[in-house]
Amino acid sequence: QWGIDIRVQFRNSDEMKRLTSSYQSGGEKSVSTILYLLSLQGLTECPFRVVDEINQGMDPRNERKVFEMMASVATISGTSQYFLITPKLLPALDYNDKMNILGIFNGEGLEENDKDDLDQSFAHDRVIERVRFRNTQMTQSQAG
Repeated sequence: QWGIDIRVQFRNSDEMKRLTSSYQSGGEKSVSTILYLLSLQGLTECPFRVVDEINQGMDPRNERKVFEMMASVATISGTSQYFLITPKLLPALDYNDKMNILGIFNGEGLEENDKDDLDQSFAHDRVIERVRFRNTQMTQSQAG
């Protein structure tokens, strides 16, 4: 049987341990997964890569480090495009000049007066567009 055995160590006081679904925290598994995927960047070719909510469960320190590493690797000339899909980003992230950000805001109760709060999340000159959607529910008569 073939498989990949990844060993990780997150604390100096710990020994290297096998990455499992039960031992490490969700954030530790996320950090391990994205670092493994980034390490494959030079070995595999594909036009783009999609990373969905990889930062969920990470503490702010690791989230910032992983984002910076992703930005560094993803903006090397000749590599794949990266699409990071996430419901949250830390404030004051360092965006590379080769990055473009598209902020899409959607949610129940998203009102016009929330605009300033949302814009603060992406208060950076690299933002190419801010798109806001408001959830609407169609009644039976509207649906036709």
